Amino acid sequence: MKSKWLPIAALSAFIGALLIAPAAAVAADDLKVAQLEQDVHELQRQVQALSRQLEMQRVQPALPGVPPKTPSMAAAIDVTPTWVDAAKWQKLMPGMSELEVVSLLGPPTSLRTNGAQKILLYALEIGASGFLSGNVTLSERAVVSIQKPALQ
Repeated sequence: MKSKWLPIAALSAFIGALLIAPAAAVAADDLKVAQLEQDVHELQRQVQALSRQLEMQRVQPALPGVPPKTPSMAAAIDVTPTWVDAAKWQKLMPGMSELEVVSLLGPPTSLRTNGAQKILLYALEIGASGFLSGNVTLSERAVVSIQKPALQ
């Protein structure tokens, strides 16, 4: 004899799964939004730096035979990533959410997965033979280990 409650239990489990799925999607969307906001802020800084450089060129009088002095493009645009600041790495703690890490350090330069763990990698090339790198390991979207940046 079949129980009439079996289909009801299956239906309620299905409805429960449908209610949980949007919450996971919202968390993933929050991370993407935070990364896009970081990208927008970086682009705004670059536009401001280029605008200042352009204004300096307009204001500077042109003298015949004397090339105008302009700051180099590297000096005009600060392209140092936010994660390079050691004080920000000091604020990281196990248990922090992925969104908190990205809000503090900015978007990672790359991501890796190792089973159930996600590793946020932060790296910056320094010269021709070295680079600065650090990483944050997450399990279930929470920080489990932190490797502060070091020269490699």
